[in-house]
Amino acid sequence: MNILEVKNLVSQLNTEDGVLHIINDVSFAVKEDECFGIIGESGCGKTMTSMSILGYSDRIGLKAVSGEILFKGEDVLKFSKKRLREYNGKEAAIILQDPMQALDPLFTIKDQMIETIRRHQKVSKKEAEKIMIETAESLSVAKEKLNCYPHQLSGGMLQRIVGAMVLSCRPKLIIADEPTTALDVTIQLQYLKLLKRLQKEYHTALIFISHDIKVISMMCDRIAVMYAGEIVETGTRDDLFYHPKHPYTQALFKATNIDGNIRERYETIDGAPPNLKEEIAGCPFAERCQYATDACISGKPEVVKINDEHTVKCRRIADE
Repeated sequence: MNILEVKNLVSQLNTEDGVLHIINDVSFAVKEDECFGIIGESGCGKTMTSMSILGYSDRIGLKAVSGEILFKGEDVLKFSKKRLREYNGKEAAIILQDPMQALDPLFTIKDQMIETIRRHQKVSKKEAEKIMIETAESLSVAKEKLNCYPHQLSGGMLQRIVGAMVLSCRPKLIIADEPTTALDVTIQLQYLKLLKRLQKEYHTALIFISHDIKVISMMCDRIAVMYAGEIVETGTRDDLFYHPKHPYTQALFKATNIDGNIRERYETIDGAPPNLKEEIAGCPFAERCQYATDACISGKPEVVKINDEHTVKCRRIADE
């Protein structure tokens, strides 16, 4: 059963330099208890999509032009301010790349966690403290660390604490937006294993956003590949890693050592992503694609269903 369905979402970002067509007809669904990955290069719209799911569009100047974001059947885009406050934290929450963005430097970790738990769970201070300790210990955060201020702790410990703070509210959907980028490799692996284990234990749906293919392959059950504001391919981990169909997905994997083999030279993708100030008439990857035809440039490709889980937006695949 799907806990989240994003349907034909189109959003624009107003800037001093003009309107950016940042999310273009994005559709995907996230099942209960699964880890769903969104991968793509910087600036492709991953974070903006996550902000939309959380209902933060107005805060960042993002305007939803059309589409729906259905959480358990309710359209997040139509939530009142009161409903949005109930939704954020209690039902859906985010783990940010920089944990300091989620923490107040003037208060101890303990004070912040207890306040967060009581706001969303309506429990006594004593019960909130019990929940805090249990959740913190599940993420290997020692009890004494909870009395510290954020600046007294390492980046790895802060990321665990933010994870504990999010999990303590028992949300049904968590978005992890590049949560390991600032961590060294050893700490990164430990954190990912903990997050994956707790996601299963708490029966939480997890949207994991990253540009790191190896991290995505380790964490996710299904994956969406995003390029220039569009989802170009979606499938299971095996579908995408062993049978990629979209030329961008294929090129992205060739540019990494996802197979574990060290190469003297990695392939690159010629050209640059399109200018999002301009509306794209056809496939956003057409100008960089070796298979592109005039039809690819002039018209949008249809979504092609490869199997029940695997879909791709590519005219070449549709014509086969």
